[in-house]
Amino acid sequence: MPEHAEPDHRPRAFLLAGSAVALIAVGLAALAGPPYLSFEAMSPWVVVFAIATFAALFATPFFIHVSLPDSIEGDQRWERALLWWGAVCLVVLALGILIGLPSGFASDSLLGSLGLVVVVEAALVLATLVLWLLAN
Repeated sequence: MPEHAEPDHRPRAFLLAGSAVALIAVGLAALAGPPYLSFEAMSPWVVVFAIATFAALFATPFFIHVSLPDSIEGDQRWERALLWWGAVCLVVLALGILIGLPSGFASDSLLGSLGLVVVVEAALVLATLVLWLLAN
């Protein structure tokens, strides 16, 4: 990044906004009550949670990229950012399992439903990263 260029704050804003909206959606889903995630009915707040969580996960590599030192060149910065993104997704996947496992990922349980959403999203990102690594 040239010295006169302002740092890009958009990745941080998207990461924080996605995280904040996801947390708010959890509270609203808890207030609304079941059903949370089933074939017959789905809580709109769980849908908002899923979208916001995906937005935060998607903003993560861009946030990592702009946070890396300027001494690292472009392609190498992206490779490191994507590898760190994979590490973040592994942690998110583990948290999703810890959240959902006690209820067996039950759709009538808020934590089970949220855990399932988090596990699916983190697993999809990790699968994409693995395919990217194998393609190179």
